[in-house]
Amino acid sequence: MTIKSQSVFWLFVYVVLILLYGNSFESYLYSIYFVTILFPVVIGSAYFFNFFLVPNYLMKGRKGKFILYFIYLFIISVHMEIIMIFLAFIYLANYQVQAMHPSILDVSNLSVTLYAIVFAQGFFLLYKKFQSSRSKIEELEGEQKKTEQGALLVRVDRQNRKVSHSQILYVESLSDYVKIHTKEKDSPIITKAKISQIEKELPEDFVRIHRSFLVNRNEITTFSAEHVQIADEKLPISRTYKQSVKEILSQS
Repeated sequence: MTIKSQSVFWLFVYVVLILLYGNSFESYLYSIYFVTILFPVVIGSAYFFNFFLVPNYLMKGRKGKFILYFIYLFIISVHMEIIMIFLAFIYLANYQVQAMHPSILDVSNLSVTLYAIVFAQGFFLLYKKFQSSRSKIEELEGEQKKTEQGALLVRVDRQNRKVSHSQILYVESLSDYVKIHTKEKDSPIITKAKISQIEKELPEDFVRIHRSFLVNRNEITTFSAEHVQIADEKLPISRTYKQSVKEILSQS
């Protein structure tokens, strides 16, 4: 769950709570004050439940301790709500109970609202994880498909030609064309295509080191922070790709 998505989620919750309690006070300004006072309890309970209890106890099958700590959390959060109501009574109602709407004084109602938000965040996190897992599966399936094909299909001299992945040394960009350097005698092969499109069609063994170069990392003999050596060619690593290339080649 990214910081951006968390921010959007909590901003949405904040606005909904203000609207929910808007009719409980004389104005929405008081509602904003009350929700702002209550919000730390909401966020604290949600994060403790979804980022501590669930991953460390429920997901690991430690259900007994999960239930026990959940009960502790519930008791603490209810007590914190009572404190928030007391603060609202002092600062918003000026010690006048009649100035406070019954829904504000109802701890059970506040608890239901709080844990509705806690579980809503839980479902939101599960949805984000599901989306992330599905994206990774699709990416792996795409890589597997590329690997199984074993060859790059290009258009050369008005004919389709398959170039085996294992035969490709590196790909060089020539604006609207690319030059595919291979181990074969008729190398290089020139075809009309963008290097970014060729990169998408090749498996992860091919690494972008420069806006003009895409290399087969299995064919790299030596490398430094500035260059990679393939056969008799020394190819530059641009500043843009330096960090990612270093990480990839270090794992090879």
